[in-house]
Parts: sequence; C-alpha cells; structure tokens
Amino acid sequence: MVDLLEGNTMTELQLYKFIQNKEIDWRDDKLILWVDFYDLKEFTLMIGYDYLSEGGIYIRLLESCIAIELNDLCESFDIEPENILKKED
Repeated sequence: MVDLLEGNTMTELQLYKFIQNKEIDWRDDKLILWVDFYDLKEFTLMIGYDYLSEGGIYIRLLESCIAIELNDLCESFDIEPENILKKED
C-alpha cells in the first residue's frame, strides 16, 4: 500500500510506487493509467479528499478497471509525467 502523507498531498514518489505492476502507457501526448477496481481506494486516498471534492477526475469506465488520463492530475500535484513513465521516441 502507498505511504500516505498527512494532508493527502500526492507526491511523485507515491505515484511512481503506485503504478508499479499496473498497466500504464503513453497514448499520443496523454499518459493513461488503468486502475483495477480493487485498487481504487488506495488511489483515491493517495490523491486526497481535497482534490477529489473539487470536481473529481474524469475517467473511462471499462469492464474490470478504470482508465485515467494522468497529465492534468500530475500538473495539479507538480509532477512531471515523464518522470512517472518516459515517452518512447
């Protein structure tokens, strides 16, 4: 489980640790993360109540998971998306 900081401010390291063993890929200029339903509680705790109460996150609901475009989320937490997953040339 991801270590949570007081105040639920997601860090680059927390996000990097969370994506380990999860499907993540660049689709054009968008970094997409697929989160299984059983990982949603950990993901939402990592993001924090304050961020989610300000309108939430747009997702794509799939059969066994959700797909999240991470670029805006990373920007909100001052995380460089390419530090999470390098783009391949």
